[in-house]
Amino acid sequence: MERTFKFALLSCASVALGACSSLYNGPEHALSVAEEHPISVDTQVVTMTMDLEPGAQELSSIDTARLKAFADAYLTDGHGPLSITAPSGSGDDSSEAAAEIRQSLNDVGVPWSRLSGATYRTGDSNGEVVLSFTHYVATPSECGDWRGLRARSYRNLRAPNYGCATQNNLAAVIADPRDLVSPSAIAPRDSLRRSVVFDTYRSGEVTSASRDSEIEAEISE
Repeated sequence: MERTFKFALLSCASVALGACSSLYNGPEHALSVAEEHPISVDTQVVTMTMDLEPGAQELSSIDTARLKAFADAYLTDGHGPLSITAPSGSGDDSSEAAAEIRQSLNDVGVPWSRLSGATYRTGDSNGEVVLSFTHYVATPSECGDWRGLRARSYRNLRAPNYGCATQNNLAAVIADPRDLVSPSAIAPRDSLRRSVVFDTYRSGEVTSASRDSEIEAEISE
């Protein structure tokens, strides 16, 4: 009888301890906002096709404008090389047009080192030059999930949608989503400007920006 009583007492104690342990938050409850509402970063290929007209000596004004807009998009959001794929087997016009396109891209600021060429087989007299580059796209998680709200409140945890709007805004406004994967390299410091400021300081001159005395700040009441 005494053994049975002790066993029952130990069983009740273990159940009570187990219930108490569930009241504490574990590592699974320590998720950050970024972990709870992740932003996925994927690569997408941006392409533009340009029709080659037989016998054309130069690009049309429309093609030139399209090419410049495409180059600006690449310089702003592109990563890796800008690929120029021209048709082969359709005469010398295609190679001349591809060379002119490369020259036009370089004229608007795309370095030669970032231009790559390729060909595809075609038997037509006409063909299309395909320009392409890779850029990154940030996709946030969806908001509006209110499941488990009571359980979170019981554990003194934040609401399930806390920080979700901030993550969505970050994904929408970030200039280069690749920075979420790995940060961009730091640009080198301007040594020349640094020397100018040091020389000004040594000569006893004011190094701060000059202020126009005629400009007055007004404080609204």
